[in-house]
Amino acid sequence: MSQRIRLSLILLGLALGGRAQALPSSAVDQKVALAVYLAADKWIAADDDNICGIKDLKKVSNPAKVDYDDLWEATPQIKKMKEKKIDPESTEGKALRSQAKTLITKTCELVRTAKGHCGIWKAIRNEDGRTVPDLTGDVKSKLAE
Repeated sequence: MSQRIRLSLILLGLALGGRAQALPSSAVDQKVALAVYLAADKWIAADDDNICGIKDLKKVSNPAKVDYDDLWEATPQIKKMKEKKIDPESTEGKALRSQAKTLITKTCELVRTAKGHCGIWKAIRNEDGRTVPDLTGDVKSKLAE
């Protein structure tokens, strides 16, 4: 196999998000063996846990997470509902909850873009156990502005 083809296969493997490894040829066998090991990241999350950004777990590369319940309680709409004891199932309550959800989504998107993450999730983890940054504090500070 020519060097050009070998290099192309290695680069293809790297472009697909994995590691490429060329195995050396043995003295007995003149054939060149090439193995491309694609170790795609195994992100684990529920579709409903995506707040903004990339939703396809196969495309996730640098996610972040937030404590959604904490953000929910920090929105002005939910604070107003609690202060005025508005029934969440009333027309006004439903409108306020919808506004709170929209505010959280838009604020998360602003923080996601500023911090360079591909998506923000309520809960996400990687199979290899790496830590996922928590942006709850950053989002809450933006909500307070």
